[in-house]
Amino acid sequence: MSTISSLAEAEAESKSAGNESEVSSQTVLSKEAQARIEVALYASGRPLSLEEISKVSKIVSKRRLHEIMRELASRINSSFVAIELKEIEGPMYSLQLKPIYNSIAKKFATKPLLSTATLRTLSYIVYLQPVSAHELVQRRGSQAYLHLKELTEVGFLKFERRGRSRVFTTTDPFADYFGLSRDLDLQRKQVVKQKGLVPKAVQPPDKRDGVASQASP
Repeated sequence: MSTISSLAEAEAESKSAGNESEVSSQTVLSKEAQARIEVALYASGRPLSLEEISKVSKIVSKRRLHEIMRELASRINSSFVAIELKEIEGPMYSLQLKPIYNSIAKKFATKPLLSTATLRTLSYIVYLQPVSAHELVQRRGSQAYLHLKELTEVGFLKFERRGRSRVFTTTDPFADYFGLSRDLDLQRKQVVKQKGLVPKAVQPPDKRDGVASQASP
């Protein structure tokens, strides 16, 4: 009996050690994956899709990835006062300042996410949306094509095709990033009130005023 008991104990210890090793391996994987995600979110300066996060973390399982993102969000949001990891529609994830601290950050920022010219174009879009690429080019010049490409890539704009034209509107990630309403009419009023998305920016033009070709860059 003692021999059988000893064998059973040895087998149990072996299983326990195996389980501990597996848990340890999962913990290392989790920490490494979180580190990769943190780097990507910090360096990108924009919301990242779940697909982008999956690639950088090398985690294929969407369920596992959601668990890691929830754990990471909980840790970041409970540790920092001004910084948050926010999940937005998509789903997308953004490591960002809480909107109430943006005014302080602007005093110290050395490399903004978007150039002043791009922000001015974005102000026009908020005020005129839905707006076609053709009309924006008339108002902002040919540079508007580059601005539209950049703003679409960072997830701030979406478009639909109407015939041969592309018609643009802002996205929920844009509204969340700038601390604006997701309602397009309220967005317009907010941007008009603060005179654009750029400090000391010109007032957005009177709607459909047809002066865009003379707008400042």
